[in-house]
Amino acid sequence: MSSSGPQNSDYVSSVVAERLTALEEHDGLGETLPIEWRGSQKIIPVISMPVDLLSYNPSTHRVRAQRSLDAVKDKAIDEDPFGTLAQAYLHHLLMGDPADPSRTDPSFDALKEDLVEHGQTEPGIITRDGILINGNTRRAALKESGVKDIRVAVLPSDAGLDDRASVELSLQLRREHKREYSFMNFLLAVDESVLSDRKPADIQRDFRIKASTFERSRWILSFVRDAIERSHTGASSMRLIDFEQHQGKLEELYRRYASTKPRDPQEAEAIREQRLLALVLDKSKTDLRLIESDFVEKYAKKALDFTDPVESAATNRVTIPGTSISTTGPSPEVQQLRSLTTKALRAKAVTVAVGVPANEKAEAQSVLNDLLGVVDTGLDRAGRQTRIQKKRFAAADRLADAHDDLELALAAVADARSTNNLNPDD
Repeated sequence: MSSSGPQNSDYVSSVVAERLTALEEHDGLGETLPIEWRGSQKIIPVISMPVDLLSYNPSTHRVRAQRSLDAVKDKAIDEDPFGTLAQAYLHHLLMGDPADPSRTDPSFDALKEDLVEHGQTEPGIITRDGILINGNTRRAALKESGVKDIRVAVLPSDAGLDDRASVELSLQLRREHKREYSFMNFLLAVDESVLSDRKPADIQRDFRIKASTFERSRWILSFVRDAIERSHTGASSMRLIDFEQHQGKLEELYRRYASTKPRDPQEAEAIREQRLLALVLDKSKTDLRLIESDFVEKYAKKALDFTDPVESAATNRVTIPGTSISTTGPSPEVQQLRSLTTKALRAKAVTVAVGVPANEKAEAQSVLNDLLGVVDTGLDRAGRQTRIQKKRFAAADRLADAHDDLELALAAVADARSTNNLNPDD
């Protein structure tokens, strides 16, 4: 990313300096804001600034995943983060629904109405040259509402990039914030903390998450990135935002994968690939639960017509990264399922890409539609089989429940008798 600041940074810095000086002349009796600063609390002054003078923070975690919506504009943010195109794109994304930035997020409309009716309850935070570290969405809402000024706290003049990221994160994780990070942006924020060589225990404390949630977040982001890498077709690939609405499915997949892998790694991989296929086809969480390791083999074998030939197990060897040790790779069955899912990922990438010719989109959509028909038929069969099994075991399950209830009742009667609290009439 370009290290240059906003084009109006000198002018903004002078305005900020004048308003801070004016505060000092009034014995510093103006509004202040406490922030976490380098391991302790710091009080920083609050001033009023013209909305149009400030700049959106190109590094904000608020829209990190959504930036991939448009590759050209995303590149503009990297190359000229404070240019007109980049700042307009950030404004658009801050207004948008995290799962579909082309639509305005209802929570953004609610924020806009609240600001007009009640005004700002909390100030934003800026650097000395007017970059918003916190309050980017509020600035977008105020601009859309035609409000001219925004209250902002000013960071110390020696604030570096690490300080800015730390302040943004600490404020975002406070429970009172109305608009939390979206699912994918939360995963990216955790990942960024890992890449900065912070200890897992410190990251978990900062994000107020358990160790299990931390591990799940790391696995899901790695899983999504692998799926995106496999979806590349040259000009097209899936994007982080394409997985934004699948949070519940991904979390449930992680739990199933993590519990299965220690017992049977190949079964875990088979479940992983087939449930990813269903996720790409936008099937529901309930549908994904019907998919076990043998789903395609038992209920949707026609889907294998979409796969490419795979190597035999005898020649399929993989090297463990960072070593010269080789081991047996995925079984031919898992490789075939992986080929099937990769086919679906690449077709999906073409359908969601911008600027792809209409005939290519239509061809890719046709592949997805054919796969969807096969998978839907398989899910219907699997659902019927599940219902049959439930009926078969329903009587035994009810007898077991009745047995447990009787044991509890007997224990309660014995307790009541031992303390002379049993009333036969009751």
